[in-house]
Amino acid sequence: MDYIEEKILGCLVGAAAGDALGAATEMRTRRQIEEKFGGRVKEFLTPPDDTFARGNMPGQVTDDFSLAYVTCLEILRHNGEITPEVSRAALLSWAEYNDFFQRFAGPTTRAAVEELRGNKPALPEGGFVLVNDNGKASNGGAMKISPVALFAAGDVDKAVRDAVVMCRWTHNNNIALSGATAVAAATAEAMKREATLQSVIDAGIYGAKKGFEIGSQTGKVLAGPSVEKRIQMAVEIGRGAGDMLTAMDEISDRIGCGLAAAEAVPASFGLLAAAKGDTMEAIYAGVNIGNDTDTIATMVGGILGALNGIGSLPKEYIEVLETKNNMDLRGMAGRIRGLMG
Repeated sequence: MDYIEEKILGCLVGAAAGDALGAATEMRTRRQIEEKFGGRVKEFLTPPDDTFARGNMPGQVTDDFSLAYVTCLEILRHNGEITPEVSRAALLSWAEYNDFFQRFAGPTTRAAVEELRGNKPALPEGGFVLVNDNGKASNGGAMKISPVALFAAGDVDKAVRDAVVMCRWTHNNNIALSGATAVAAATAEAMKREATLQSVIDAGIYGAKKGFEIGSQTGKVLAGPSVEKRIQMAVEIGRGAGDMLTAMDEISDRIGCGLAAAEAVPASFGLLAAAKGDTMEAIYAGVNIGNDTDTIATMVGGILGALNGIGSLPKEYIEVLETKNNMDLRGMAGRIRGLMG
């Protein structure tokens, strides 16, 4: 396995591990997580019955990584091509997995799938359409995009374009696309041999700016804060905090770590900075920061897994994740690497 395949596998395993670890802690505050589990969560646990992932076994993923995995399978079926048709096929294919779609699909993704199936959307409550449905500025595109960015083979601008194509069916607005392209650009940069934490963060900021511009020109313009500027703020917070616990609380309080793309995506970059690029320290921070923990840990794990490679993750993770989810992460990494020549 060469260094490129090590980075690819690191991204896949890092994203999957972040999702599976965060499945147990989602929706709680940091302090509620510590109270519930007796401290910080650093292992695969059974999600409690009051979480979205109730019914999952330890090590099982949720919608975040399952959607990324199915999307990558569809791209591989088309020899690495990323087109609107491939994006549509991937979304409909994932929707056939009832364990994922029925349990985890958010309202934006669910509505898009129904429309793609030919079902007319229900009339909004009250019988009118809001000028801006700002709730759609969510992180649903960003959560799945890190593994997809692997197909850009280190080309940051291609990763941005690919992210837009893959997210348009569900999150075709300036803010959600800005979040997705930030994560995609950072992951593509991380694939380079010469990449550093700083270059990855810079790529994320660049990607957020490009995605916002593309979304504003060709998608729906929604009202909300700038993902680009919030990434910059979160990174400053992460770097300025004296320790990880302080960073987590400051990022949670000042940036937020919820469903909105302008919260979860910047928070992820803040944790990258606070962890100084350490893969597991950043994933654990995402798992324990509170609120949308599985999504934040998925994005953090995908980016730093690509930067630092599979060697930066516990060796036992691959076996656990492949077995519990019936996924071939090693085979997928090899197939993606094979497309790069």
